[in-house]
Amino acid sequence: MNKSNKRSNQGSTPFNLAGLKFATCCSGTKYENRDDLLLIVLDPGSHICACFTTSTMPSAPVIWSKNNVRKTQNLKQKLVLLVNAGNANAFTGKQGLIACEHKALALSNLFQCDIKNIFFSSTGVIGEQLPHHKIIKHFDLLRCELSDSALEAASNAILTTDLKPKIYTKKFKISGKIFTISAIAKGSGMIMPNMATMLAFIFTDFAIDKKTLSTITKKGIQESFNRISVDGDTSTSDTVFVATTNKKCLEFSKERRKKAIDSFYNELKFAMIDLAKKIVMDGEGASKFITVRVKNAKNTYRARNICFSIANSILVKTAIAGEDANWGRLIMAIGKTRIKLEVTKIKIYIQSLLVCKNGQGVDVVDELSLSKALKKRNIDILIDLAEGDREFTVWTSDLTDEYIKINADYRS
Repeated sequence: MNKSNKRSNQGSTPFNLAGLKFATCCSGTKYENRDDLLLIVLDPGSHICACFTTSTMPSAPVIWSKNNVRKTQNLKQKLVLLVNAGNANAFTGKQGLIACEHKALALSNLFQCDIKNIFFSSTGVIGEQLPHHKIIKHFDLLRCELSDSALEAASNAILTTDLKPKIYTKKFKISGKIFTISAIAKGSGMIMPNMATMLAFIFTDFAIDKKTLSTITKKGIQESFNRISVDGDTSTSDTVFVATTNKKCLEFSKERRKKAIDSFYNELKFAMIDLAKKIVMDGEGASKFITVRVKNAKNTYRARNICFSIANSILVKTAIAGEDANWGRLIMAIGKTRIKLEVTKIKIYIQSLLVCKNGQGVDVVDELSLSKALKKRNIDILIDLAEGDREFTVWTSDLTDEYIKINADYRS
């Protein structure tokens, strides 16, 4: 066997999640001497749901998977998810969907399941045809390598410009019974999901019906992945899959069941927030993790728009990279939203230090403390609008020369 085709076992971590197996290998379609193909197989009886990019230029895998998610899967058969890194299979015309069809037919025959039980994700360069025949010839190898261990290997196989794998795994207890959530994600640039190239795969053994799982997945995404931005760009491929193997059940009355679902939702949301923050912390060229919070707004819409205006401002990002407390750039970012505000009520804090109030800068700023605080990795920006009781938080990163270097040579 060619050494490059073997699944990497370095840093193995067991999923400990019954009903879930995966395997990785090097397909040779983009990268050399690293795994770039991930196969995930869930036992019969599993449910899968997903949220996808809002881009009007979705990739072929997004089109395929969105169509299949809407269908009723055959619960007597396995669910199969295939992920490749290095080629997004986006804006590839009819050939992109043909590639999906050929891969699906091969996987359907291999695992004896319906095509509607097969899902795809791809990440990488846009506009290049996917050499799917190269990928298909590795399916037998992947099936033989299926395992419930090596979480790091699975996470590493889906990376592109990422510097670090994003992994989350936790055992949690509900009504005395122990359940598991295990998840991986990738994303470093083109990040402002709106559901950058951002993919996330979250698995659990907590038994839950598909409709409820879909509902809480959408809710959790609004509290996590839809609150991050690295560069303000939304990818053609953004996808979050959430699946349950339904291996562990709780038999409850409706009232107790609701409490159990609420508890599970909190665990799912925590996993999503953890992965979302890890994506921001690994933002292309990032040196700072920035939390932008707007409080006391009239409504969430106003708070959200102001948050993202600040988070996506190149001038704000570069000021933070340069450790410059230039609060005038925050004023600029607020103003360009065209939201009418009582400017004399606004207060701005950087690293908990008040820098602006009453429509102007404060008379005295502890510049030494502020300068020292801005050297930290984590930066907090707080805007108090003093007009209501709503708030919103966004997580973002700064912008350095390294971001330009990475993206100037992305296709090379």
